[in-house]
Amino acid sequence: MGVDISGKNPITETGDYFGANWWGWRPINHLCQMAIYDSKLDYNTDYWGSNDGKGLETAEQCNNLADALEDLLGNEIDAKQDDDRVYLCLGSWCEAGTGKMMSGEVDDSLNQQYEYGTIHYTPIITESGQLVESAHSTSVSRIKQFIEFLRNCGGFEIW
Repeated sequence: MGVDISGKNPITETGDYFGANWWGWRPINHLCQMAIYDSKLDYNTDYWGSNDGKGLETAEQCNNLADALEDLLGNEIDAKQDDDRVYLCLGSWCEAGTGKMMSGEVDDSLNQQYEYGTIHYTPIITESGQLVESAHSTSVSRIKQFIEFLRNCGGFEIW
């Protein structure tokens, strides 16, 4: 299960479709929220976390968001290589490298230690010495793919 993002008026094949599973879409969506806030764009992102057709209406809005995401990548995100990972603390944690979900005290402790939306670039070590990572991550290349989609979609809907 995930999101299918359809371009409204694609100008190239790249702008026709962008898909992601929920674990990959949530970090991209959160980065969009950060970019919109930082760039003071007045965009309604309500329901971007659901499959009900919300999105942006125009190519201009999409280009502005693409610019804002590029600014975020260049200024705030300390990951430059396409295969670099960006981990966003969104409340769920897993054992590094295995995807095995953590729960209970480990989740609670990490969620108190790291504010919602905190960005990490590597797994972290818990007080007990366990190597964990946020369950929500994406690669720099996926962010760049979404930026390319934005530049070519002419507006989009999230389904």
